[in-house]
Amino acid sequence: MDAFLITAGHIDGQESEALDPGRIEPETFGPASGPVDAGEMNFDAFDLDGDGTVDSRVVHSDDAVVIVSDFDRDGSADRLTTIESDGDYSAWECRRDDAGSLVWQKIDAGAL
Repeated sequence: MDAFLITAGHIDGQESEALDPGRIEPETFGPASGPVDAGEMNFDAFDLDGDGTVDSRVVHSDDAVVIVSDFDRDGSADRLTTIESDGDYSAWECRRDDAGSLVWQKIDAGAL
């Protein structure tokens, strides 16, 4: 994945508070959700891309398990995966669109 800079509190020139991954509702998470705080990578944290640096953590929300990954190490998640209690899952990747706006793009979904 190509690295790009997304700061946790700044989107397109406007201050914006990053979402707490523990409060993400899978049904409403989508393209305009804004930055997601990757938080401290010291509890339930893993090195998913195998580069020797802890980059992902697991958060248990009310209705789902949320895996947030910060591969460019800027404090905001670049990838987010939700696994709902009924087995539905979705994976999202953060990027900038042609206009420079921060958007989340669904890259995978299904049921376990």
